[in-house]
Amino acid sequence: MGTNLTELRDQGPTGRRGGDKLSLHALAAGFVSCAPDLAGAATLPTCAQLSTSPAYGLVGNLQIVAGTLTSAIAPSAPATSADPPTSPTPVPATPAYCQVSFTFSSGLSGPSAGYDLGQTQMIQIVIVLPLSAADGGITGSVPSTFDGGTTPTTIQGNWIGKLMVGASAGSSGTIGWSPFTEGLNGGTDPSYAIRLGYVGSETDTGQHNPPFVVIPTGPLANTLAVGTIADWAYRGTHYGKQWATSIAQTYYGQLPTRTYYNGISGAGNEGMGQLMHFGDEYDGFLIGAPVFYWDQFTLADAWPYVVFKKLVQQGGTIPTDGQETALGAAVLAACDGLDGVVDSIINDPRQCTFSAAANVCGRSGAPPAPNCLTLAQAAAFDRMWAGPRNKFGHRVWYPYDKSIPFFVPGPPPPPPGFMFTIFPGIPSTLTGGAAQVIQWNHKNLSFDANNLYEDEESLALAGNPPDGITYADEATLGSNTVADYSDNQSPVLTKALTYGTKVMHLHGTADPFAFWRTSSDYYRRVATWYGNGKADFAKLQDWYRFYTLPGVGHGTGSSAIGSRGPSPDNPFPALVNWVERGVPPALTALMASASAATPTVSYNANLPPGSTRPLCPYPQTAIYNGTGSTTVATSFHCGGNLETPDVVCDDLRTVYKDENAPFLDFRAVGVDPDQCRREKGRDRDSRNHD
Repeated sequence: MGTNLTELRDQGPTGRRGGDKLSLHALAAGFVSCAPDLAGAATLPTCAQLSTSPAYGLVGNLQIVAGTLTSAIAPSAPATSADPPTSPTPVPATPAYCQVSFTFSSGLSGPSAGYDLGQTQMIQIVIVLPLSAADGGITGSVPSTFDGGTTPTTIQGNWIGKLMVGASAGSSGTIGWSPFTEGLNGGTDPSYAIRLGYVGSETDTGQHNPPFVVIPTGPLANTLAVGTIADWAYRGTHYGKQWATSIAQTYYGQLPTRTYYNGISGAGNEGMGQLMHFGDEYDGFLIGAPVFYWDQFTLADAWPYVVFKKLVQQGGTIPTDGQETALGAAVLAACDGLDGVVDSIINDPRQCTFSAAANVCGRSGAPPAPNCLTLAQAAAFDRMWAGPRNKFGHRVWYPYDKSIPFFVPGPPPPPPGFMFTIFPGIPSTLTGGAAQVIQWNHKNLSFDANNLYEDEESLALAGNPPDGITYADEATLGSNTVADYSDNQSPVLTKALTYGTKVMHLHGTADPFAFWRTSSDYYRRVATWYGNGKADFAKLQDWYRFYTLPGVGHGTGSSAIGSRGPSPDNPFPALVNWVERGVPPALTALMASASAATPTVSYNANLPPGSTRPLCPYPQTAIYNGTGSTTVATSFHCGGNLETPDVVCDDLRTVYKDENAPFLDFRAVGVDPDQCRREKGRDRDSRNHD
């Protein structure tokens, strides 16, 4: 199927004619670089002087909200010992560092800039800086954990000359660091940047400054606050990066030599916003489990809820813990070995054709009562695994995959802003992130999210309530109301490509919150954009690599939510090595494994502590060599192609903004409809959509 690239570019990055509302609004609101112009001084400041002396450009700065500026030296922290399940390498000691905090406002305010009446942009910013020579930092010393790049010594005090930009988890609203760090888990403080000798930047993206998305009261009630949405989606993090660059120049007397982004989950979303809007201002991005289609992916959290609500409407019963445990075991038994290795990991759940009907009571191989399923329960599980569909049977979004466990072992709790739809049980009311975005879609914070139903049949069973709406209609409402503003989704990464930026993007296939197929779908869309209408993954490998983490949940590591599989231990140096030495990443991951200290963290009793597995750039996968231990990465090689024709065709989703229509989006992912007709023998009313 041929595709006219010029026509695609004219449509704008979302695939709709007219371009990206978010970007256009930012321009209309007068968004410029807002780079702070800090005053110089004859001598370099100490940390304390940054917030006490007007000579250095912060004190009295009109863009800093009065009374919010502080600067102080944070004390050093001792090293922590290794804990094999959660941090297989010890965390080194953290040197003392300078921390500068303030609330920033560019001056944007009021309805003309997308804010409420009387509302002014306000973004909390925290910058952390390794001690300069003026504060006792020792120029020439090697950081305690070198980053893998080409500059092995500090250039001013404890600073290696580089900047690491980060962001908060979930929908932000607080200062909360969420980067990849040593060990298998994201960090919760700025210490990783300091241990590497980097300046670090973090913001709350303005979410402490209500209203956030929907204006609830006053003359503008029930309208979108697109100014604060833009601050969240990409502007706030960019302001933090600009301030960090400027303050570094003031504190050390020179600009950063490299700028990197490092973030997971909500911070992954902010990273995608930076990549899409400011890709030419960063040397490299490390992005994990990004929640970057916020309105669309968060609505998908409601899919299990509406499926099992319909089950109850039809006279069925919610499955018990025992039924779910038995079903999970059956899924694993059926699909674990599809990749040639039995290791308690489903490598690619899209290859798993297991049906819950196998566990229906009375069928051969089904578990005995009371842990077998009714026909109605089995059908509900299969619909849940199939993912949101419209009345034409077309995929609207991606599913609660068969690789996602029904039970999450132990802490941590679900991230703020997410709906905890993971089993056991289905909530009696729809709450959390899914309910939140439904209210955004209706531009009404009083809208009852429980008016969401799986389909027209479920609506009818409820008596067709006046505010009732099907999932597909809700998805269409959201994409036409909020998603253009809230969802970082553009595949056009020309700024990053032209600048030479490198991107490492990782996502666990057992992620229960941000379904991993969101990332694989996006990667295919980028490959199609730069492949002139065909998904050319090889064309991306020199600068953008996506890695699936088989069996890993939301985040990384054995204590990530719902994890069994291989997680990278400190992947950031691989990005730096790629950027600064031109060495493509060769990632080896540690496998999740239990220990006496945290026995509930892992499902994977088959793998001893220290087991490793290679991580492969998509669409390749780790293939067992046929000999050697399956617990050692060298027994595997990267190869194959996960993008098989049946997988590609099954992953097709509806056209953005037409989720309730009989069209599949072939063109944006470079798929020939005839190929899918041959593969599936269907697609009677699906067609290319313009």
